Amino acid sequence: MSPLPSSGVSPAIKFSVIILTILTFVAFGVFFFKLTGKVTTSPKEQSWSLKLRAVGDKLKSEGLYKQAVAPYTRFLEHEDIDLKTRAKVSQTLGELHATLGDCGEALVWFYQAEVAGPDPADKDVLDSHIATCLQEVKPGRP
Repeated sequence: MSPLPSSGVSPAIKFSVIILTILTFVAFGVFFFKLTGKVTTSPKEQSWSLKLRAVGDKLKSEGLYKQAVAPYTRFLEHEDIDLKTRAKVSQTLGELHATLGDCGEALVWFYQAEVAGPDPADKDVLDSHIATCLQEVKPGRP
């Protein structure tokens, strides 16, 4: 048997190049997955943040208004909430603050609801809440 023609590169160098190439691909793959993981919210995290509204609803229904504020607020920190939902939850937060006697903070949420564009059925109620809180915050106002 005659020996195979040599390409001029030793098998040890060929093996090292192949291993380093594979390691480079793996490293880029890990980097890509870590990068996309930081850019997007994981489905598990996303689903929990969306469930915070339900936690706020439960606390509110039990009359625990002060405790309901935090989950509703954290729910609104999620960026993918449509404007109709954002308006509804902001109005709910305003109502909670008004019930707790803090019309200044209630107005912050009522105005956010107004800017987000409330459902037409909620518009009159929202306007009424705003007028009531403005009267309390600025008593001399007509």
